Amino acid sequence: MESKTTTADSGASPAVRELLERAAHARHSQPEDARNYALQARVVARAEGDRAGEAEALYRLASLAHLGGDPEDAFGLAMEASEVAQSCGAGLVDAWATHLLGIIHYQASNFSEALDHCLRALDTYQAAVDGADGVDSGNILNTIAAIYHSMGDNDRAIVTYEQALAVAEPFGRQEFVALILGNVARIRASRSEYLPAVSLGRRAVEIARENSPSIVANLLADLAESYMGLADHQKAAECFAEARRSLAEQSEEGTEPTTAAQLALMTAEGRVALRRGALDEAIAVLQAALDMSERTEAKEYELEINDLLATAFKRSGRFEEALERREVHDDEYRKIFTHAADLRLRTLQVAHETQNARAEAEILRLRTTDRSDTTPSIVVRPEHESLHLEAFEQLAILTEFRDADTGAHTDRVGDLAAEIGHAIGKSPEWCELMRLAARLHDIGKVAVPDSVLFKTGPLTVEEYEMMKSHTSMGHRILSGNSAPLFQMAAEIAQSHHEWWDGSGYPLGLSHQSIALSGRIVAVADVYDALCSKRPYKRAWAKDEAARFVVSGRNGQFDPEVVDAFVSVISARDPELGEQLK
Repeated sequence: MESKTTTADSGASPAVRELLERAAHARHSQPEDARNYALQARVVARAEGDRAGEAEALYRLASLAHLGGDPEDAFGLAMEASEVAQSCGAGLVDAWATHLLGIIHYQASNFSEALDHCLRALDTYQAAVDGADGVDSGNILNTIAAIYHSMGDNDRAIVTYEQALAVAEPFGRQEFVALILGNVARIRASRSEYLPAVSLGRRAVEIARENSPSIVANLLADLAESYMGLADHQKAAECFAEARRSLAEQSEEGTEPTTAAQLALMTAEGRVALRRGALDEAIAVLQAALDMSERTEAKEYELEINDLLATAFKRSGRFEEALERREVHDDEYRKIFTHAADLRLRTLQVAHETQNARAEAEILRLRTTDRSDTTPSIVVRPEHESLHLEAFEQLAILTEFRDADTGAHTDRVGDLAAEIGHAIGKSPEWCELMRLAARLHDIGKVAVPDSVLFKTGPLTVEEYEMMKSHTSMGHRILSGNSAPLFQMAAEIAQSHHEWWDGSGYPLGLSHQSIALSGRIVAVADVYDALCSKRPYKRAWAKDEAARFVVSGRNGQFDPEVVDAFVSVISARDPELGEQLK
């Protein structure tokens, strides 16, 4: 997925506009030239004091970085473009940049953040074009629908795709119409609604033949699978044959089919052959697809192909080969998850660094601005304290945003942890630090896919491993800052799932080798989580939750911390304290 925008006038000056038009037209055929045009546009815009032009130049640079496979650079440039656009009222550019930020979050599986950005982009865009459904509304709606689909909300995805379709058709964007129809057909097929999937898929193919030949093969592959759902093997075979002819015709005309188009077709043929029970055919086509994916480093296809091959080999009784493919699949899965987590962290770091830069600029402004005697004095704390607190607040907000249901949970854990620390005899300063740092105990969950984080059913073994990784990821996010607040937060993030008896994770520590802060938060976190309602559990009564904590004494929890917890709970609720004696 990439950000697609029109070249509508965003308010840039004529000289800047010409350079931006050149950049837009060259972005696919000559990306380096496009980048140079965009850089020139930014320089000219700054020289002319053209803020709207500078904002669009930044957006074009962000779009080119994204197209070139550099999401980190794209994210930073898009944030800057949005900020400049807001400062000068360039609503169109703000909408484009915000949409691109949503796409980058989406591709990093940050679905909540992606949805928030895209919805804001849609509102901003429609306000900029006086409430009309401009041509870019369809692009943004298409992204929103894809996000809903990835989140498993297929009903809302279909409705949103239909809205995108209604916007695109009046503008004659038939290639976009074909793409949307194909997306809806794919969702229908995934729900075993094969008749409407076939109807939509055939319509999409008919439109694409005339308007977008490059996507015909992919649409036909999806249509073939829908026909297989209806047990119409003949129609499925005809679709695959036409898809191959379409790719061959593209090659003959000098337009070499993309690797993705070829792999999508071959993978679909493998899936269909597997469903038909044609195991030798499935293995042959999937091995050819695997060879191509390995040569082109198409990791997203390697994962599925290895999974399908493992199934095909197993059904054929070739168990050693099945095991080999399964091991490769699992290894690739871990690599992809680590890459996605790294992308999330880089994205968050860019956002965090931008917030720090703003704070530094504000401190400088406050210290250098002339103030008359009548101006109230402003007290500015030292840079390190102000910036660390700013960063802390941003991360805390981010944690709460990821899961609105557990936002107050982090506050309650911090408060209870501080009280337990006081009961153990720690100093008031240490307890206050604990109260703040404990709020970040689950910050590492920003690196866990939303599909796992918000899953209502039981987690698979792989999903549970992903969830467990939030401890190490949290430590990684926080440990780079030398402030005492962040150092304590880092040790809490890493150690709050360690068990007193050594059976916890991620390091399997035991007894005093576990940081005291982690031992305290372990108790506070479990107690408050048990008392809270979750998509997968009911809220426990306080006495049930407290007894559970007490039952973990010497096993999951430090006995001294449990004793302090009981004293705190007894002070809060004397009746509950009596029940725990």
